[in-house]
Amino acid sequence: MPGSDLTAPSTEYANFRSQHPESLYQPCQPSLIIQRNGYMDEDDDVEEVVRQTYVNPDHEAWIMRLPSPSSSGSSSGSSEGSPTVTCWNTFDTLYREPVYSNDSPEMLMLRFDRQTCGILSVKDGPTENPWRTLIWPLARDCSALYHAIASMTSFHTSREIPSMRVQGIHHMRSSIKSLVSGIQNMRFDTAIATTLVLAFAESWDQHISTGINHIKGAKILVNQALVQHRQASFSAEDTARLRFLCNTWVYMDVIARLTSVDDDESNDFDNVYEMMSPGPLENDMQLDPLMGCASTLFPVVGRVANLVRRVRKSESNSPAIISQAVDLKRMLEAWIPPSFVEPPEDPTSEIQHSLQTAEAYRWATLLYLHQAVPEVPSLSSADLSKKVLEYLATVPLSSRAIIVHIYPLLAAGAEANNEEDRRWVADRWQSMGHRMAIGVIDRCADVLKEVWSRRDAYEMSGQSCLRMPVATTCLYSSMLKRNYTVDEAVVDDPFDWINSCGGGKRRAASGGDLEALRALRLNPPRPRRSSADLMTGAIDPLFTVRGRLHWLGVMKDWGWEVLLG
Repeated sequence: MPGSDLTAPSTEYANFRSQHPESLYQPCQPSLIIQRNGYMDEDDDVEEVVRQTYVNPDHEAWIMRLPSPSSSGSSSGSSEGSPTVTCWNTFDTLYREPVYSNDSPEMLMLRFDRQTCGILSVKDGPTENPWRTLIWPLARDCSALYHAIASMTSFHTSREIPSMRVQGIHHMRSSIKSLVSGIQNMRFDTAIATTLVLAFAESWDQHISTGINHIKGAKILVNQALVQHRQASFSAEDTARLRFLCNTWVYMDVIARLTSVDDDESNDFDNVYEMMSPGPLENDMQLDPLMGCASTLFPVVGRVANLVRRVRKSESNSPAIISQAVDLKRMLEAWIPPSFVEPPEDPTSEIQHSLQTAEAYRWATLLYLHQAVPEVPSLSSADLSKKVLEYLATVPLSSRAIIVHIYPLLAAGAEANNEEDRRWVADRWQSMGHRMAIGVIDRCADVLKEVWSRRDAYEMSGQSCLRMPVATTCLYSSMLKRNYTVDEAVVDDPFDWINSCGGGKRRAASGGDLEALRALRLNPPRPRRSSADLMTGAIDPLFTVRGRLHWLGVMKDWGWEVLLG
């Protein structure tokens, strides 16, 4: 038409472009060259990157090149090279959604928003996922946090697209370099968020690491932030962000203690939680993004994890350990969930599911404690694990609460001793792995299969008939007080959990003792029997947290420290 310029953008396009940042609509290339040799300065905008080839979208990408009419007077509008068909194809391309490469910032942030955020919070409504509303906005002004989020998202994507692991490693290195060089000038909340995201990223990449070093680094920053919080007034948004980060650190620190071999037995999680916990009314109303309804339970779980660490380092349980276990057992039994919790916006997250999950955590921790200190009277491992599996079974796979079911499913699943229960547990792992798409799930399933294999081989070999449960140690003292005549007969040490073939220490016993012990120990073998005596609750030492038939024993043999969250 006369006076029309087909190379000029339309008025509607100009108005649309004015509502969005210029960098968002830069054309995407498969590979990017980050400023300054691959790294950004703290003052650089995370969305502003230098492309290998710069193309002005106003003059290239958005130009509609219509061909001149054909010199032949053909009136056919259906020929392949006609102006009508070419114009139609051009408009089809114009209104098609932008296509980005998998490693582009746009695609990474899209995946973070639509996929990764969903497995980091039990509530994922439009305005209630703090990873999206409180953490992501900080990344705009901090390259270290941006690269950490990009790294975590890349590792999350790598199960579907294996090549993304290379991008994850690149972003992790960039994040650590920016963190080290600029941490002195970073906000406390930004630095804490960066270290916690790096911990998640490491655990999702390695699958066999808890990211404990990043969690330790976050602890230092959390303590400094709390000091600053006491000395200065924070805005409501900053306070909410700091509370979320502190609770996230408590969750990660406690979960990491369940499997990591470390000398740290501090109860810093207690102090952090108490300092940042809101008032009683508010505490009852809020559903924690990771701890759900179990936020007040997690400090107790952390104390149990510390006690288990002490037990694993010692050859036997001292009176002090037993006494502490009694106190912790009483605390676990007395714990009750909050009386009221405000329903989240997310339709896939129901309060009842979080309550059932909290109970599963409580019973799983009672099981964990029993396997560490069996001297304390308790239900058998079979009964405790049954309670855990029952609570987990009441939560449908469609619920978002299953993202935090890793620890209780592993603890209780190891005790499954029949085909039906094992099949249900295995199917649960498969479903969780499909939904969450992180390698941690696969590693936990591998550990559980090894536990079952070892226990089956142990039971079928008949060795279980020749070992003495831990609780039978009381039989020694009662017999020795009766002044039996001691002969040269020897029996296996009941605490020789290291050598499954009985090649450890030897102990002399009296003739009367030997016959009594034989009557107690020489029972017909039963395939896949429970790890504990159903009447006394006594545990075969190999099934305790010190033994090679426990899931901790498998991880120890393999050198794994899986983050169970």
